[in-house]
Amino acid sequence: MNPVFGGPVDERPGMAAFGNSMGGGRRSAPRTPAPLIARISTLSKTVSAQLIDVSSTGARLRGTDLPPRRADVLVSVEGLKAFGAIMWADGEERGVKLDPPLQAGEVLMLRHRVLEARGVSPELKAAMDDWELGMAR
Repeated sequence: MNPVFGGPVDERPGMAAFGNSMGGGRRSAPRTPAPLIARISTLSKTVSAQLIDVSSTGARLRGTDLPPRRADVLVSVEGLKAFGAIMWADGEERGVKLDPPLQAGEVLMLRHRVLEARGVSPELKAAMDDWELGMAR
């Protein structure tokens, strides 16, 4: 029995066990789509991967030659570095549990970088930040 997901140790948990993008279920934090490039490092190698989505507690990655399940990793993206472990593997995708979780400001910074990549203006980003932090009410 997997102590984190409660399912069999050798199988990837289904979305009912892993959570959903809006939080709830077992997911403790909502995921933010994050089409950014990440560097994934282990003691023996470093590879590039696409950061598919991210929350304060985890990330989904896609790439080739990524580390296997149970590997300890350092995820580096946009100047942010976070330790974690590969919790599941499915083809070229991996689920990483971050430990310790990202701070709210770190998740917000990644959201900014995603918006920048999508061409959102700095003014609109600032207005969105004010709204999210409760300052625009």
